[in-house]
Amino acid sequence: MKKSLADKIEQYLKVLIDRSEGKQIEIQRAELAETFSCVPSQVTYVISTRFQEKFGYRTESRRGGKGFVRITRFAVTSDIATINDADKLFHFINELVEKKILELNEGSMLKHIVASASSTLNDEERKNLYNSVARALNEYLNLNH
Repeated sequence: MKKSLADKIEQYLKVLIDRSEGKQIEIQRAELAETFSCVPSQVTYVISTRFQEKFGYRTESRRGGKGFVRITRFAVTSDIATINDADKLFHFINELVEKKILELNEGSMLKHIVASASSTLNDEERKNLYNSVARALNEYLNLNH
C-alpha cells in the first residue's frame, strides 16, 4: 500500500523526534516542504492534524523569515501496568494534565467518573477498573509510540 505524502512527512518528523535529545525538534516549514517537493501548507496540515496534544505532542510556531515550528513529544512517567488503585490512577491523570495532554476539566471529569463508578465495586473489581481506565487512556492518547 502506497503511503500518502502526509504519512511520509509524519513518519519523517517522528523519526527526527525519536533521534533528538529531549524528544524535541525545530524545523522550518519551507525547508521541509522543499525536501518533500510540496507546499508549506501541506507541512502545516500534517503538523496541525498529527502532532496534537491529544497524541502526546506540543507544537509551537513562529512565522516570518526566521520562523520555525518546534515539536515536542511528551514522556509520561507513570507505568500503567502498575496502576491498580485510585491514588496511582489519579496521579497518572494529574500527570497527563500537568503535561497538557489532557485539559484540567477533562482530568477532573475522569477522576469523578472513576470515583463514582468504583464506589459500588469490590476490591478486585476496583483494581480491574483502575487498570482498564489507565490502559484505555494510554491507548486513546497513543502514548506508547
